Amino acid sequence: MGTKTSADFFTAEAGTSLILSGAAAVSRGAYEAGVGLVVTYPGSPVVETFDVLANPSGPLAKRSHIVINEHVAYHQAMGYAFGGGRSMAIMKHVGLNVASDPVHYSGYTGVKGGMVLLVGSDPGANCSTGEFDCRLLSLHTHLPILEPGDFQEALDMTRSAFELSEELSLPVMVIIPSKFCYGMGTVVTGSVRERISDTSFAHTPDLTNVGPRAVERHRLLMGKVSKLRHCEAGAITSLPKDKSFVVPSKDLIITSGIYGDYVREALSELGKINEVSVHIPAMTYPVNKRALVEAIKASNCERLIVVEDLESFLELQIATILVEEKLSCELIGKEVFPPWGPISYQQVEAKLAQLLGVEAKDQADSGQLQAVHREGTFCPGCPHRAFFDTLLDILDDEDVIGGDIGCSSLPPHFSDWLTCMNSGPSISAGLTLALDEAKERQRVISVIGDSTLFHSGLQTIIDNVQRKSNQLCFVLDNSWTAMTGHQPTPGTPKSVQGEKNEIAVDLAGMLKACGVERVVRVNPASVPQMRRIILQMIDQKGFSCVLVEKECKLQEKRRPLIDDWKSHYVIVEDRCRKCNRCYSTLTCPAISKNAEGEIVIDSHVCTGCSVCYQICPNSAIVNVRERRLETGDDDD
Repeated sequence: MGTKTSADFFTAEAGTSLILSGAAAVSRGAYEAGVGLVVTYPGSPVVETFDVLANPSGPLAKRSHIVINEHVAYHQAMGYAFGGGRSMAIMKHVGLNVASDPVHYSGYTGVKGGMVLLVGSDPGANCSTGEFDCRLLSLHTHLPILEPGDFQEALDMTRSAFELSEELSLPVMVIIPSKFCYGMGTVVTGSVRERISDTSFAHTPDLTNVGPRAVERHRLLMGKVSKLRHCEAGAITSLPKDKSFVVPSKDLIITSGIYGDYVREALSELGKINEVSVHIPAMTYPVNKRALVEAIKASNCERLIVVEDLESFLELQIATILVEEKLSCELIGKEVFPPWGPISYQQVEAKLAQLLGVEAKDQADSGQLQAVHREGTFCPGCPHRAFFDTLLDILDDEDVIGGDIGCSSLPPHFSDWLTCMNSGPSISAGLTLALDEAKERQRVISVIGDSTLFHSGLQTIIDNVQRKSNQLCFVLDNSWTAMTGHQPTPGTPKSVQGEKNEIAVDLAGMLKACGVERVVRVNPASVPQMRRIILQMIDQKGFSCVLVEKECKLQEKRRPLIDDWKSHYVIVEDRCRKCNRCYSTLTCPAISKNAEGEIVIDSHVCTGCSVCYQICPNSAIVNVRERRLETGDDDD
């Protein structure tokens, strides 16, 4: 069959070539494995894996759930697997931190049906606030880890992960990095396994881990790990095979995932493809000891070179095996490949050239595109832009703003800190305790998004109320988990199509139920109103909340048009005094300077939010309405 696109995701027969992203290739593997429940809290870079499976027209639409946080997601997936169904929990690496408690215990309890934990890692922190190596958690949880190296392996390994999970009665982790998630490639589909429908729960004491029983479950878990670590080829039928390219050589390179292709290509470029051995474990925890030792002895190598990003994960396991087997190979790893940032192909080639004593290809002539750094900013018409512009215009230099995850973190210089989910009001709570003893206490302002509020913010809100924290908290409610692709929250009032959600949570009512006495609503599109409310609330004692409510503009624009007219704004040159208020402060993508240095508004980018119009001190910005057909505007 010819190559097809992702539109054929669910209908493609076995043997069909599909063009998929790395994240979607995992989705197809889960679909072919007969996954019955998919659960997530949205987090880049693995959002697409969920979105593909949750397609409203697909067979898993009603079996794909967005929940309030990763802890809940993992527990739901466990429960489904307890009943014998196949489940997948999807989260990013920092989300795994939130889920770490049930992840630890799942190794003790095990599962009946196949359960896969998909984790998106992020070396380089391209879409995260940290690049923590999530693989290290396996040293505590002892869950097996599979790391696919290409798009076909992403599909095949995910499918195998469900089978391995059932064979071992253990959840299995599949880890893919951000650069892999967003890449595109061709996969060949397999047959689709029918989803198990006759699930049931069998009563057993094995799911309760208390006292001696917990110790016994721990012993059994370590027995499973030992079985994986020492298994012979084919002993565990569902275990993906390690890849070894072994020749008599001084050096043996050990790597995993996408770096397998990097290493093989680099050796080819350096003319060493048939002179240096390579071993690529499919399962990176636990490393198969038998397969590794066989590769070392077959190559008769003197040096082991470990190529991996972030922490010494493979290197640590290999060092243990060398000691156990009394092998005297030199081990080279993190002294060459640093434990931070992603590793590029150019780095792999250059470092291997250095170690192997050959000349590397001139990187200046490699034709590689250099990434251009661009500071984050809000989308045109984003309600957060008006809010922050007004807030910063009111605050004094000594006032403190506690930032949080989400669209509100763009650009980052708006806040004094940004760490993780719920860092705004929670860190502010501690800071206010420190500042309360000061004679002239600095004012503390925190921000938190609506999705983050549901995720982990409510506990902090309750604590702030109980402690009577002197803090003004702004809840930025744009109705969606916007930064990760506009997934709904429990408070989303209407769908993309504009249909009302009858069970949407009322944020104001929820905050009042948590004990917040002063809850004020404001529309950020009305700058004068917002300014007045901020001034009224900012010096109040105790804990107060301001709900900044306006839907994400991008979602709003996706709905069917009400009419054929588009409203946008233009600058009247004769009135403009070049104060740069609209250009420098708002940093709206629709506002720029032309070659003559004049400020202009791009009508195709402008959403008509009117914030620039409201803040212009010279009335130099005016509204214009044009027919969409005349302008060629098709942004609906």
